Amino acid sequence: MGAFQLERTKDVILAPIADHPWESRATFNPAAVRENDIIHLLYRAVEGDNYSTIGYARLQKDGTLIYRHPEPVIKRELPIEKRGCEDPRISRLQDRYYIFYTGYDGEKVRVMMAETPDFQTYRKLGQVGPDHNDKDAMIFPDFINGKVAFLHRIEPNIQLALFESIEHLLHPEPAYWQFHLENLDKFTVMYKTYEWEAAKIGAGPTPLRTDAGWLLIYHGVDKNLTYRAGAALLDEKDPYKVIARLPYPILEPERDYEKVGDVNNVVFPEGAVIFDDDLLVFYGGADKVTGLAVGKLSRLIDELWKHKL
Repeated sequence: MGAFQLERTKDVILAPIADHPWESRATFNPAAVRENDIIHLLYRAVEGDNYSTIGYARLQKDGTLIYRHPEPVIKRELPIEKRGCEDPRISRLQDRYYIFYTGYDGEKVRVMMAETPDFQTYRKLGQVGPDHNDKDAMIFPDFINGKVAFLHRIEPNIQLALFESIEHLLHPEPAYWQFHLENLDKFTVMYKTYEWEAAKIGAGPTPLRTDAGWLLIYHGVDKNLTYRAGAALLDEKDPYKVIARLPYPILEPERDYEKVGDVNNVVFPEGAVIFDDDLLVFYGGADKVTGLAVGKLSRLIDELWKHKL
């Protein structure tokens, strides 16, 4: 264990509800975004033989659940997502919340995009990214040198692509993704490096702006397929540049609901918010339930500075 560890504050925040068929099997891998003192949560809900939709919940700043929508807010509607709408992330850019999720058709995973102004109405915008097995995608919640910065993961590393606008992200020139795929090393931000992430890594929550740079919480998978959470700092003006990275995980499977589930030995960070110096990280436990772990942001940044690159 390393010097900085996230601490669990509760047991399970969201668990399946037997009376809701659409979320009767699993409720996990939550995206999170802060609005004043409220946390909006979008989570993956599973029914039957692993068919997924996306549900919505609202929490207080301490992680207490105050509302849970009785129906999914993003459903399987398109052929590209006929098996699942999975693993959402949320980014607020200007006056819109943009939602990125994985569309699964039974064979391939691709990145899908939607938007909402208020978490009451939702509009699907379609597929983004290359027509390739791709996931763990999101945009930074601010423009980077005037551009939209799109993080995504083509195994086993994390990539970044820049666009002139949201419209450009949705409708890039025909050769854009071909060039990206043919030059993937040029666009790779982080490589799997340590033993605890020897199989692959992927971005977790949407990057968080701090005084030190962009805080990226991510997941790493080892050769035994155990999932853990790690942390890195990206340069504020050039997020291709990793300026610090912890060599050890900050959260790993320890509790029963993280060790045993639909996929054993998984903590999968996917949502994070900051209140003053409190960092709240929402994660999926064993592909079954949603948990919450917290830590002091200042302590994490201090520890990251000890591991500058």
